[in-house]
Amino acid sequence: MEKDEIRKILGDKDNKILRLEKELERMKKSLRNENYGLAWIDVPEAFEDDVENKLPIITAVPTCDIKNDDNKATHLLIEGENYHALTCLNYTHKGKIDVIYIDPPYNTGSDGFRYKDKRILDKYPDGTEVPTDHPLRHSYWLSFMRKRLELAKDLLSEKGVIFISIDDNEFAQLKMLCDQIFDERNFVTSFIWNQKLTGGHDSKNVNTVHEYVFCYAKDKTKEGAFNKIISDNEYPEFDEARQLSFKWDSLWTVSHGYTKNCDYPIVAPDGTEVYPWMCHKDGKKVKGVARWFWSKETYNKDKDLLLVRKDKKGNWKVYKKVYGGTPIPYKSIFDRDVVGGTSTGKKTLENIFGSIKVFDNPKSVELIKHILAIAGSKNSFVLDFFAGSGTTGQAVLEMNEADQGTRQFILCTNDQELDGNGEKVKHKICSDVCHPRLSKVIGGYKNSKKEKVQGLGGSLKYYRVGFVGEHSILNTNDKDKLALAHNACELLAIAENTLDGVTKNSHFEIFENKDRHTAIYFKESFDKFDDFTKKVLSLKKPTTVYIFSWENDPFVDEFEDNPSITVKTIPEPILEIYRRIHNL
Repeated sequence: MEKDEIRKILGDKDNKILRLEKELERMKKSLRNENYGLAWIDVPEAFEDDVENKLPIITAVPTCDIKNDDNKATHLLIEGENYHALTCLNYTHKGKIDVIYIDPPYNTGSDGFRYKDKRILDKYPDGTEVPTDHPLRHSYWLSFMRKRLELAKDLLSEKGVIFISIDDNEFAQLKMLCDQIFDERNFVTSFIWNQKLTGGHDSKNVNTVHEYVFCYAKDKTKEGAFNKIISDNEYPEFDEARQLSFKWDSLWTVSHGYTKNCDYPIVAPDGTEVYPWMCHKDGKKVKGVARWFWSKETYNKDKDLLLVRKDKKGNWKVYKKVYGGTPIPYKSIFDRDVVGGTSTGKKTLENIFGSIKVFDNPKSVELIKHILAIAGSKNSFVLDFFAGSGTTGQAVLEMNEADQGTRQFILCTNDQELDGNGEKVKHKICSDVCHPRLSKVIGGYKNSKKEKVQGLGGSLKYYRVGFVGEHSILNTNDKDKLALAHNACELLAIAENTLDGVTKNSHFEIFENKDRHTAIYFKESFDKFDDFTKKVLSLKKPTTVYIFSWENDPFVDEFEDNPSITVKTIPEPILEIYRRIHNL
């Protein structure tokens, strides 16, 4: 029996097993929904035809790259359907993303949400906006979100956090959906964003001026997922073994009347008796307007948690110890005075693009910066797969500039043509709005007042989602595997974060960053392998080598004795990730 025939028989057997596993998983989910949770009609999406017939890849668009030799981070912009982009990212960035922020369609009936129903419908044709009276309005939205959030969950790092903007239309549904996907035990909070001063023209009964930002952790029990927002910088910090900090005025509160056992003196080191009203910032000492939170009995029991210290003006104040370096955020409201509102986002775009309207309802840059201050670190991977006009990208660039961080953003958005917002010229989201905005913020521009705005630096790689092969992941043949291997170089370079091309020919390709190389031999024939080996051995930095293999074994020993070289195979590991996703 020929090798190809054996492989085909084994492949058919594997495909049948995968189909059975997929059906079993669907039955399990159905049973879970019978118990408690969110149930809806799961409507297939038309784009699923793509992955039923081909394999997704990411291809470079070098003419849209932005290159600066400033040693700052290189960011990624991916044009295409975000489900396919997330599929590819599950190979390149699984478990690597620290912060995800998304602003999905709110399903208001007028926000542009379109669901391409795989079935043939007469009344609600594919590609039209989903109206509020559509019988499957919520089912469409939930089906749309579930697939993407499931893929997003696997991208989160161990300490990763996801933030999702939403309004009242799908608030309840999103909460239950996220409880199912991320586990309700990992729900952190729903922040309230006061994003405008007055309600919209459609406000009838209640003037709604806020939206929400859901926050879920990959694992809420992991320490280090959240930074702590300092709301009062008046307290000092001490260099102690446990890195304690002390927040003043946390022990007293204003009271409308005298409270027994909460109006007593705390003795300072020099013998001064400190009363709660002495802690007022205006210096007033009127008895009866303030009291300690703690009774005298509680103070005597836990006085080691306090510190009595003079402030800069020489006044004695009582400080309460806060563990973990800084106090946790004391409020769950994003005030528009702090993070801006809808109008702030519009003004930012007007400063960049002038008076022409290019995008409806962009988020405030300050809102995303506030989120990045809450979660992640200076070197986080930040993902937004509903990138829209690119607000998240600008926020990351501004944060890096402010604290000399090396955060790296990955933005995914389609290139859907917008309705023009009343203008004669229509705009495509990615190529006409998001990419030009990032280009201006990186390189500098003149604002609406013709003033020069300094560029923030950094570099950008532009990619586009594509497809190869002729069969789905469950039916791949040798021809499909070859097509994937021949077109996987950019995918592998992204996975290794070596984004700059060095060498490219018909058999192999080499990429680099400042620390390492990635070398890929993607041909099934090894007639150029000696040239490849010599090139790899001449590289001065640590190198990850990818070699084509029909199985999952490179079958080479040329690099075995070189500790700076790591050998991996293609395309089987990529296919394994795709199979797992398809089986969901």
